[in-house]
Amino acid sequence: MSTTTTTENLFVEVRRTFPVSRERLFDAWTDPEEARQWFGGEGCNIRELKMDVRPGGKYTLVVDSCEHGVMEVGGEYREVARPSKLVYTWRWMDDADWEGVESVVTVEFVEVAGGAEVRLTHRGFPTEESRGNHEGGWTRSLEKLTGCVTR
Repeated sequence: MSTTTTTENLFVEVRRTFPVSRERLFDAWTDPEEARQWFGGEGCNIRELKMDVRPGGKYTLVVDSCEHGVMEVGGEYREVARPSKLVYTWRWMDDADWEGVESVVTVEFVEVAGGAEVRLTHRGFPTEESRGNHEGGWTRSLEKLTGCVTR
């Protein structure tokens, strides 16, 4: 029998403030058409995105990245509390490092002076390299999200 263990101390925390309401940010995160526009950052194209945003609902995302090629990620929504919080699992389907690994993404949308802040925490990476790749990916995605929600 083979088991894969993640290290809880391998996590990413990213915060960014936006000059829009938290409702606007929540909608950009949960609407497939909007998520296609910002997810993955520059140099990534979303080939397919399916989202059933409700507790127990599933999502799949096929992304074409100039850095990593075509990859598929998927998971299940654990908590959906509009407009304040999303919690969902995250697992790459075609990466051997992710065999038997399921990480968890928590996104909080918090009102702040002049807008709202996204507080993203992603826990449970299989390797330090994966943690670093995701930190860069989430940072670039949130940079792109800025342009989408402020148009």
